[in-house]
Amino acid sequence: METIAIYWEAKIRTYGLNLLEGLTLYRLALNVGQVGQWAHACQEPCIPEAAFRLVWYQIDGPGRAVFRLVCDDPGRQAVETVMAPFFKAGPCAQLPVDIIFFQGPHYGDRYGIMDFTYQALAQGQISLVGAVCSVATIYLVVPAGQGRAAVQLLAQAFDIPKSADRKGPETNGGHIDE
Repeated sequence: METIAIYWEAKIRTYGLNLLEGLTLYRLALNVGQVGQWAHACQEPCIPEAAFRLVWYQIDGPGRAVFRLVCDDPGRQAVETVMAPFFKAGPCAQLPVDIIFFQGPHYGDRYGIMDFTYQALAQGQISLVGAVCSVATIYLVVPAGQGRAAVQLLAQAFDIPKSADRKGPETNGGHIDE
């Protein structure tokens, strides 16, 4: 049984928008029995230069799981080296992406907030590669180069309180304050 929260405001609040650019998304299909080996391989010493930003998976039929891993592009070679033993027919799928993430007081209502978010992104025809909800944080993965446009649309849609200590826009882990 799942508890579903419902949150409503005339203009939904968030605590700010954060943008990470220049990332790579890997898609890797594994047999469920390989998941432990893959997790162990990701802890290898050659991995530190590859900052993992987001990982999620979904079941893809009986005994199969598809993992999606987003990491900094400079660590790409290390990630590919570690993942190579798990490739059956060549390398896993890769895509350059940006991530937008934000928090709010209301994300127990993940369905309503995600619907609101999707509607805002549709206004600018932003493609969504992935979306992950984790506690009070929403992560949006978009094709590289669409992150800033997505932030602009979301900044118009959400109420983002301003604080005196915020300066100009920053990226790659920084707050976007428009």
